[in-house]
Amino acid sequence: MNHKLPLRIVLIVPFVVQLVGTVGLVGYLSYRSGQQAVENLSERLMTEVVEQVNLYIQQNLQTAMQINKMNLEAVRSQALDLNNLAEIEKLLWLRIKQFETVTGIFLGFPDGTFRVTHRRTEQPGRIEGMLSDAERPERLTMYLLDQWGNRAEELFSLDPFFINKTLWYQGAVSNRAPGWTKSFQVGKLPILAVNTYTPFFDQQEQLQGIFAVNVGLTLIQDFLNSLDICHGCRIAIIDEDGWLLASSVDEKPFLTPELKDKTDKYGNYHGSFQRLKPSESKDPAIATAANYWQTLSPENNTMTRSQFRLEQEQYWLQLTPLAFSNPEISHPNWMIAIIVPQSEFMAQINANRRITIILCILALVVATVLGVLTARWITRPILQLNQAAKSISQGKWAQETKVESNRVDEVGELAQSFNRMATELQALLETLEQRVIARTTELEIAKENAEVANQAKSTFIANMSHELRSPLNAILGFSQLLACSPQLDSEHRDSIRIINQSGEHLLTLINNVLDLSKIEAGRTTLNPQNFDLWNLLDQTEDMFRLRAENQGLKLLFKRGASVPRYLYTDLLKLRQILINLLNNALKFTTEGSVTLRVTTKSSFVSSQWSFVNSHLSFVNGHSSSVNNQAKDQGQTTNDQQPPTKNQQQMTNHKEQTTNNQQQITIQFEVEDTGVGIATEDLEQLFQAFNQTQTGKDTQEGTGLGLVISRKFVQLMGGEITVKSQVGVGSTFTFNIQAPLGNTEIIAPQSPNCNILTLAPNQPRYKILVVDDKTTNRQLLIKLLSPLGLELLEASNGEEAIVIWQEWEPDLIFMDMRMPVMDGYQATRQIKSSTQARNTVVIALTASVLEEEKSIVLSAGCDDFVGKPFRGSVIFDILTKHLGVQYICEATHETLVKVPSYDLKATELKIMPTDWLAQLYQAATALDEELILSLLQPIRELYPPLATALTDLVHQYRFDKIKKLIEECNRELRIEN
Repeated sequence: MNHKLPLRIVLIVPFVVQLVGTVGLVGYLSYRSGQQAVENLSERLMTEVVEQVNLYIQQNLQTAMQINKMNLEAVRSQALDLNNLAEIEKLLWLRIKQFETVTGIFLGFPDGTFRVTHRRTEQPGRIEGMLSDAERPERLTMYLLDQWGNRAEELFSLDPFFINKTLWYQGAVSNRAPGWTKSFQVGKLPILAVNTYTPFFDQQEQLQGIFAVNVGLTLIQDFLNSLDICHGCRIAIIDEDGWLLASSVDEKPFLTPELKDKTDKYGNYHGSFQRLKPSESKDPAIATAANYWQTLSPENNTMTRSQFRLEQEQYWLQLTPLAFSNPEISHPNWMIAIIVPQSEFMAQINANRRITIILCILALVVATVLGVLTARWITRPILQLNQAAKSISQGKWAQETKVESNRVDEVGELAQSFNRMATELQALLETLEQRVIARTTELEIAKENAEVANQAKSTFIANMSHELRSPLNAILGFSQLLACSPQLDSEHRDSIRIINQSGEHLLTLINNVLDLSKIEAGRTTLNPQNFDLWNLLDQTEDMFRLRAENQGLKLLFKRGASVPRYLYTDLLKLRQILINLLNNALKFTTEGSVTLRVTTKSSFVSSQWSFVNSHLSFVNGHSSSVNNQAKDQGQTTNDQQPPTKNQQQMTNHKEQTTNNQQQITIQFEVEDTGVGIATEDLEQLFQAFNQTQTGKDTQEGTGLGLVISRKFVQLMGGEITVKSQVGVGSTFTFNIQAPLGNTEIIAPQSPNCNILTLAPNQPRYKILVVDDKTTNRQLLIKLLSPLGLELLEASNGEEAIVIWQEWEPDLIFMDMRMPVMDGYQATRQIKSSTQARNTVVIALTASVLEEEKSIVLSAGCDDFVGKPFRGSVIFDILTKHLGVQYICEATHETLVKVPSYDLKATELKIMPTDWLAQLYQAATALDEELILSLLQPIRELYPPLATALTDLVHQYRFDKIKKLIEECNRELRIEN
């Protein structure tokens, strides 16, 4: 169902969508641009802050390293005597006074001698000294130094205290080069610090001593707190072990829960000292960001950035390794982390976004109102025009539009044009009905004339066919009789053969024209019958073999192993298709071969066994019904009245298929090595009276064979195709749909030899020949007189009735078209009498239309023979209706139609019970090969029994075999 949108919607929606979309897109792009600008700004800010922090740390750490370098230069320049400990103490005091950023300066010797100057934590501005001597290296004594660097007061002693166990001393001994310790607690003081050390050696590379400088991390903490950065921004320093060293929040990087209770008078803290991880920070942003640091740890000393969300707030995170301007200088592996909340920069952007949304909503409202007003202004006159058009469609021609008179735009012009059109339509309508009536009358007259002409054509063709068949009957009949005469020499026999062939060719042309006429009239029907396909192929091969040999061609017929023997379809049409295709193949092939291949589609091959049961049910049910019907009507199933319409015929064919429970597809392929067909000729190959260029060159054919063949193939449920290449050959392929045939009602085959006379011990039958044409009567008389039959003739129906009443013939050959009284009236009078109970009336007519056959049979005739006929057809009719038996010239054997052997259960009693049990099991398993192998040993002992069982196997009557064995077993049990 199509949903039509109103014009107002079509006008309003695009306008509103474009306006709102434009405003929204501009707002979105503006937001994205501002967001990108803020991100760039934040990155620059974070980079600048990190660089500032990095520079501060670098200056403090490099200062410490510079002190060690200066002290080492004093030793190397011998400005400092290592043996003069007092001088060393003075130098260290001067250095710490000179550099206020360091916490302590050390000098240690391998023998345990140790000198230190250190800033006092509990007395800012005062400096203390510590020393140990080689005599007692485990005792460390601490003094308060005065303003000149002299020892003023001994504070306390640490015993034991070993210098060689300190971090900076062990690191120097281990590395033998300048370096840094990890962060540590300074003694018992609540302070974090790091030491830088520089060992020095004598000429023998023996350790002389180690200079070290202590840098307290409180300075870095104070520096981070003093930075003037954005509100909510955080900076943290993390060491290589992941411990927090310093941060910009009001929080120490360690916990001293017992600071007040366990601090002595010298400032030493004796309580627990707990280092903090960033994730343990009381600041939520630092603690949350710590979860990302491990996955974002910079590699190769490069900076990394990320984002995270905390309590509906988005944060930027940047990790930067500590770096010195001189990469060759040793420094700690620390990390600088900066955390920046996006809200600090996005506040204005978010405000602008809200303004943009408000503007979009406002634009939507304004655009909608304007769109509605504009659409109403545009659509109002159009709606008026639409209403006027509907009124006109209802016959109200005087309807005019109500558009404002002062409107001069395009819609106003449309209204004026509409009014003019309505006026013209009203004038046109007044004369249109008269024209329609007149034209309709002309068409009806033309239709009637066409039907009359078509009927006249059909009648003319039918009459011409009838008139041509009558003399052809004499020509072909007498030529056949002469051909059988032993007095003819070979030259005369060839002449007779030429006459017969020419007559057959003329008959084919007549049939083609008649078939085409029936096709055009839509009266072509399918007349299915049970027949032997293998025999049809053998007959067709025999028909064309001599011609192929005369042309020097190989004629090959290849039948697939799965091709069934018996079919139920139109035998005559299938034979005509094969003859047409093979005739064309031989006609246009000068060397090589012509091949006919017959195969079945896979659906039949794969389902042969599944078909057996359905086929058996068809044979039991359908066969009996057909035989009963034929018995009641006194005729075979071939004599029944066929349908007269294609649709009805195809329906009957499908019903037959359903009864047989098996529809198979058989494919025929005719391949030749002839001249081939050009591509441009393939398109018109199946058009009536059209010939290929090769056909025109040979001046042969009418262009009807393929047209008729294609129609016949389509009637049988298939299609015909062609593949051809000029100079190589052609291949015509067609397939048909057909059920399997019933072998019990296959028509008997005509004798393949010349008949001399009747077989002995037969009645002398009386035959009456009725025909107005003397030649036709003479033909039948000469054909039948050698058999010793009693023959009389009549020239019309009245004479036939008189002779029948007096002579009582056994069979009457009745021509249907005669003067005085035709065959229809004569047959009705004869059949209406009780005297005609034993008289068989065979219709002889030159008409081959199916309608004619139906009329003939309904008049009372027992069978139908079309002119021209062959002698074998007449002999078959006598055998079929009178049971006449003949003696053949070739073998002088009696030709008797032997009915199928009816096997009885009692005949199986002669067989052993074990053999019967094996046969029963094989029949149950539908094992054809096993049954035939069981029958092989008894063929010489019991030929009739073996033959009967073999016929049942070939008919797939496994059910009947089982039934016979069961009946035999029951009789044996009763007898025992």
